[in-house]
Amino acid sequence: MTRLARAALLLSLAGCWKLELAGVSESLLEFEPEAGAPAGWLVATIDSSLECPDGSSTAFHLIYPESASDQPLAAAVLYHSGSFDFVLAPDAAAPLDGTHFAEPSRLEASWALRQVFVTLGMYPDPDPLAVNTGLLPALLAERGVAILLPTNCWGDLWHNRPGFAESDFAADFFLREGRVAAEWSYRAAVDPFFAEALQIELPIEIDPDEVYVIGLAEGGRAVGELLALDTDDDGEPDFRPAGALVDSWSDDLRVYFADPTLYGNRVAGLVRIFPGGAPETVKGSLHSSALPPRFGYLYSTADAEVPLETHAALLSRLVSEPAAWVHRDDGQIHGLLNGFDPLLTEDAVEFLLTGDRP
Repeated sequence: MTRLARAALLLSLAGCWKLELAGVSESLLEFEPEAGAPAGWLVATIDSSLECPDGSSTAFHLIYPESASDQPLAAAVLYHSGSFDFVLAPDAAAPLDGTHFAEPSRLEASWALRQVFVTLGMYPDPDPLAVNTGLLPALLAERGVAILLPTNCWGDLWHNRPGFAESDFAADFFLREGRVAAEWSYRAAVDPFFAEALQIELPIEIDPDEVYVIGLAEGGRAVGELLALDTDDDGEPDFRPAGALVDSWSDDLRVYFADPTLYGNRVAGLVRIFPGGAPETVKGSLHSSALPPRFGYLYSTADAEVPLETHAALLSRLVSEPAAWVHRDDGQIHGLLNGFDPLLTEDAVEFLLTGDRP
């Protein structure tokens, strides 16, 4: 199937989502990223009850081998980029109308669907600064790792959860639920009883001790949010992934708040997500979260999308984490793992799965 034909099919699927909880959709696609991938891997849509601001339901997507063995598979939860948006002056009667921070709008189910398939290298990437060929999921598949991709249509950096991490509803006129999607996807991977509660029956069995988390750009915040969760306040993290990778993320959001003259529009959106301002951004950041022993962080010193200062707090911490791996690039590229550098991505996948640092 050509990329154009796949794109048309994907757009048609966007109108087929259901509001009620359901299992894996009968609509299956072959996993055929631009970067190439092993034969016999499929992309399945998993319907969700979560509702996007535009009123459409969202979904998760699962990449898995069609002829999976009876043995449990390792799995990676992959959080996509781009999940930051707000309407500058919303109207309560039509909160998504008006000028958005991001173009196109990131507050619709159709955008989130496209972004997942951009990440998979199966849909053209509209961002001229980013490169997504599907190389990362392709190399994970070559190693026999299933991939679960939640979608974020709330533009909230995967942070908000009603009742726990509230957004500013009075400013947005809609609820943001990105952290719900981040949590549910990981819990569904490690806990079959939770998946059953969501009426999800996965076509594969996942080894709960071999579940990894990966964040691309804004998806890096999802990793930090997940690692920071301690809902029973026992001092121990709720979730313990086997390893984590984060690529090209502005981890320390306090940098933006410290210079509202330079970052005024961005700060205006951040306070919708973090009504408490800069101090609220600390919890859920990677520099303050409980990192797994196997933790990889990649960034570029010349990335026009990410201020270099936003890496400083985490890099300072990682100096005392001997098992962590940091990769610095000096090229002007936003996103290192999912593009055209198979040697780097192979190194990252090897580190994630085995702990062997390049």
